[in-house]
Amino acid sequence: MTRGYADVLVGLQYGDEGKAKIIDHLAHAYDIIARFNGGANAGHTVRTPLGSAKLAQVPSGAFHPDKLLYIGSGCAVNLEKLAGEIDALERAGLTLDGRLLISGRCIVVQPVHVRMDVLHGSDIGTTGNGIGPCYADLALRMRSECRTVVQLRDLHKNLDLAFGQMAAYDRLSAPCSKAHEADIAATFHRLRAAWTRILPFVTMDDLFLTRLVRAGKRVLFEGAQSLQLDVSLGDQPYVTSSHTSASFAYVGGDLSCHFHRKTIGVAKAIVSRVGAGPFPSEFGGTASASYCARAAKEGTGHEAERARFDPRALLASGDPFELGIALRMLTDEYGTGSGRPRRIGALDVSQLADAASRHAVDEIYLNKCDSLALFPNKASGAIPVFDETSLRWFPSFAGPLNASLPPSLRGLIAHIERRTGSRIAGIGTGPARDDIICLQ
Repeated sequence: MTRGYADVLVGLQYGDEGKAKIIDHLAHAYDIIARFNGGANAGHTVRTPLGSAKLAQVPSGAFHPDKLLYIGSGCAVNLEKLAGEIDALERAGLTLDGRLLISGRCIVVQPVHVRMDVLHGSDIGTTGNGIGPCYADLALRMRSECRTVVQLRDLHKNLDLAFGQMAAYDRLSAPCSKAHEADIAATFHRLRAAWTRILPFVTMDDLFLTRLVRAGKRVLFEGAQSLQLDVSLGDQPYVTSSHTSASFAYVGGDLSCHFHRKTIGVAKAIVSRVGAGPFPSEFGGTASASYCARAAKEGTGHEAERARFDPRALLASGDPFELGIALRMLTDEYGTGSGRPRRIGALDVSQLADAASRHAVDEIYLNKCDSLALFPNKASGAIPVFDETSLRWFPSFAGPLNASLPPSLRGLIAHIERRTGSRIAGIGTGPARDDIICLQ
């Protein structure tokens, strides 16, 4: 019997590289699509002939009805939001019965975690989904004789006991009052209904994935967030709360690294970042960072910018800050869940080279190459690429893109391959699932 294998797909930048699009493109070659980290803070949109759906916890292979889906033990599960995703997919005609499995060792995002994140996470730009406090409590384990962590298997074993533990921790973390007690009661009523929806998908079998791979099945691990946001390897404190590296797929995904075959990286030709943190190639520098932070705080996004700015005029202004606004508007760089504006920057080839070397990336998919045609034409070259500490310019080209790529784009691709040592396997040319050109 031929043994199966596992490949790992990770983002190489700051997230939002279009990983779901590439997973959707590659899914036909695998039997199982699996998540190994993160939670409801990792939103992505999948567009198919059946429509589009915004997913955060269900793996991106959901639109392939012949694929098994797995949420590994490294993930933090928001019960209500996961139940909502399952319902939304079923309304779209996609049943997950018999093909979605969720590890019983996943940790549960508790109401207290969300409250703590909303209160204390804004300074570093968290999504307020409680993921950081949830992972922190996994390490803390106990506080004042209260267990701080609950796994799905605890709910499976004794729901009332687990909910009682969660309620006790909630009371420990907030002033006791009648209003708070009423809120706890209402919250756990909703959580009980959500758990009933999720329960049929939860597995207590820690080795089921191992047995499937030994029997010949092929796994594609789907990384949430991206390498630059890894809790250990990223720029603290402006990171996510979990390990995002490809190697962690075999810890959080519940499979031995013995079965690893290759690592696939996803980047985009125009880079974005949500929230605070270093961004060397950002158009407009600190002015852009301050503007986006203020917009996120005030809750303004795409609609406000569309009412205020003419992106084509901004493109021609020559001001890097205004160029970033224009590119954000024209390429729809706003948060999937929050709608907040993303900071925009030039492709950072030195960053890609470092990520490819550190994580042994075998091949790269480069999304949003069509967006490079937006840069205004100049005699000196139009497309800026950040490398080490300076910009390098590549000649402009006109869209749309087809298989006969313009020489300037071929030159950019060759430059990336030389710097990273990784093959560019394909490029994204638009938002639709078929807007991909595979390269030999």
